[in-house]
Formats: sequence, C-alpha cells, structure tokens
Amino acid sequence: MANRSRWRSLAHLEETLAAILLVFAFVVIALQIATRFILRDPLFWTEEAARYAFVWLVALGAAAGLTSRTHITMDIVPMMLPERAQLILRLVLDLLVLGALLILVYYGSFGAMRAHKVMSIAIGVPESWLYGALPVFGLLAAVRIMLVMARDARTLLSGRRPIVDTPSERFL
Repeated sequence: MANRSRWRSLAHLEETLAAILLVFAFVVIALQIATRFILRDPLFWTEEAARYAFVWLVALGAAAGLTSRTHITMDIVPMMLPERAQLILRLVLDLLVLGALLILVYYGSFGAMRAHKVMSIAIGVPESWLYGALPVFGLLAAVRIMLVMARDARTLLSGRRPIVDTPSERFL
C-alpha cells in the first residue's frame, strides 16, 4: 500500500508541475502579447521561455497519457480478440514501447549533454534545459508503462477478468 501512495505522490507531483508550467506559459504568452501590441516593444525572452515551458509540459503530459492509456491507438484487430488475448497483446506491445523508451532515455541523455555546451539566445540558459525533456519523458514514461504492465500481468496471472481499455481509469 505504501508503494501505491508513493507512485500516486509522484504522479501528483508531475501533474502539479505540469499545471505550473501551463500557467507560466499562459502568463508569458499574455505578457508577450501585451507588450507587443500595447507597448509596441515586446519582451525579447518571452517566446523562448514559453517554448521551453511547452516542451516540458508536453513531455509530462505524454508520460501521464501512458498511464491512463489516452494516446491514440489502432484497435480494430485487438477488439476482435477475446479479452485475455487483448491483454496479452497489450503486454507484448507495452514491452516494445518500453524498449523504445529506454533507447530514447539512453540517446536523449547524450543529446542533452551535448546541448549543455550551447546557451540559449534570449534567456541565456544551457540548451540542455530544453533537450533534457526528452530523456526525462522517456524515464517517466518507462516507469509508468512498467506500472501498467505489472497491473496487467497481475490480472493475467490471477485469472480475473481483464480491464479492457478504459481511458478514464487511473492506474496509479
């Protein structure tokens, strides 16, 4: 039970950070619009700051989408299978996605480290702040997909009726 609350706390932290980034991006873009059209002198850093916030916001949101299975899928073939076969197919596909995510973490880390030498033009921070979203997304998504796979494996091994994709359900 303690593990479950720990994972929920992590998910809550990710969601809170995403909400803060969304508000930050909105305020920065509103500031950009106001200074551009009212003062006729736009702030030079707002566009870049909003871009950084949006990249991180998308990374956090995409990782959360794996947990709730809200990403777009092609389900014509799986829907023709019995429920247990759907669950097995889902586990196999999740395993392939997990492999791709781990590759993304590995190579994304090198990309972020290389980008650390380059400074952004407007806000003057290392570009690794931007490129670091890729391996962080991969890591968060890998953890989330492993949790979903563990739940699906428990369901498969217990013989219970599997939960067929229900996007509104929370798995953490």
